[in-house]
Amino acid sequence: MEKRTAVVTGAAGTIGGGIVEQLLRHSRRIVMVDIDGGRLNEAAERFPRDKVTAIDCDIGDESSGARIREFIASLGWRPAEILINNAGISPRRNGQVAGALEVSLEEWNHTIHVNLTAMLLLARAFIPDMKASGWGRIVNFSSRAGRTNVGTSGPAYVTSKAGVLGLTRSLACDFASYGITCNAIAPGLVDSAMTRALPPERFKMLLDGTLVGRPGTATELGATAAFLASEEAGFITGACVDVNGGRSML
Repeated sequence: MEKRTAVVTGAAGTIGGGIVEQLLRHSRRIVMVDIDGGRLNEAAERFPRDKVTAIDCDIGDESSGARIREFIASLGWRPAEILINNAGISPRRNGQVAGALEVSLEEWNHTIHVNLTAMLLLARAFIPDMKASGWGRIVNFSSRAGRTNVGTSGPAYVTSKAGVLGLTRSLACDFASYGITCNAIAPGLVDSAMTRALPPERFKMLLDGTLVGRPGTATELGATAAFLASEEAGFITGACVDVNGGRSML
């Protein structure tokens, strides 16, 4: 059977690369998507060109989904049946997030748009092809901040990541009868560019509360995403998988 096509957003980042690596192990063809074309092309060079390609675009633009679909068609690949919504932002000022009394409306709207609205826009772009094939997998990246009070993530980020869980459940309910599943992943502390930018004391606090005693890796997050996007995960939908080294038990 022709390899299924997967779209991965935020693909130029650390976790994005781990997702691509693990999807390749599941014999997928992958379209890497990121707003930073330079970083994206550099990241894509690590992978075989007959199986992995890249397109830079702003996922918050309503036309991006159509652009990606047309790009896939131009390659002669089958339409995307796997969507991994990994892209996200966590704006900071001098390493600190803006609280409820300080966050600007512009920052609030931008964070919600990138972290949540863009997921809906891309789902709307690719679900028709999934419905036509009778099979689809959507994996949305939330965060531990969307599951529980983490104290210092800021209201815009926390709200956007909590919203991801609601969107995930809604899509799961609406499209299960078409063979489409939708699940979320809520990472804890993961070794990535975003966490490396945290103030040292904040990083230590997160690490101290992680039972396994270390940050997670991009490979571990990628493996979780690849499983949820697999044929074997067809009985899992509307779920959120906590990948946090045991921190949710504390």
